Amino acid sequence: MDIDANFSLSDCEHETLRRAAQQRAMPFDEERREYAASELETFGLVREGYNRREMHKAGVKPERVSCFDEIAMLAERTMPLDTPFGSNIRKWQLPIDMMPIRVAKTIFPKNSVVQPHIHPEGEVGNPGGGLRVVTKGCITFDGKAYGPGDWFFVPNGVPYEFSTSSEGDTEMIYTYAFFAAAEGNRFSHPHA
Repeated sequence: MDIDANFSLSDCEHETLRRAAQQRAMPFDEERREYAASELETFGLVREGYNRREMHKAGVKPERVSCFDEIAMLAERTMPLDTPFGSNIRKWQLPIDMMPIRVAKTIFPKNSVVQPHIHPEGEVGNPGGGLRVVTKGCITFDGKAYGPGDWFFVPNGVPYEFSTSSEGDTEMIYTYAFFAAAEGNRFSHPHA
């Protein structure tokens, strides 16, 4: 998250913050809606996506788009996502509006380790989760090696971890559904 950014929280983001505060036994102000990114980080909030307003401002439109389009190349710089459980990982939202699903690309340097963590469930009966498709390199998950074309899904509320190949960068496409993404929620509060 851009540490200098300030956010005006929508109702669903305010609820995400309340849930994070409750989980971490932190004080929560029901009336407050304006927060600096650094304050949100103290609650464990991470940026998991961009809302439609932000995507439209970045030039994302409901039209055909591919990895060869200029907007796709710009998204790598203008729509970064947080990766709090690994280091030197590059992750960004692709310029695709498929709400409530967010689509991201992630590049892991060789020997990356994503530490054990859990994404909070969205709602009872609809926890959300993440589908990961390896496009380059190798990810070791649950004792199995996943190469290009292989995939795995982890529902929110289930702990997981993985590591990547020592041969070079590993890349994957990540589709993720989390609490109130369709309503414009940009944040989640995963925890170890």
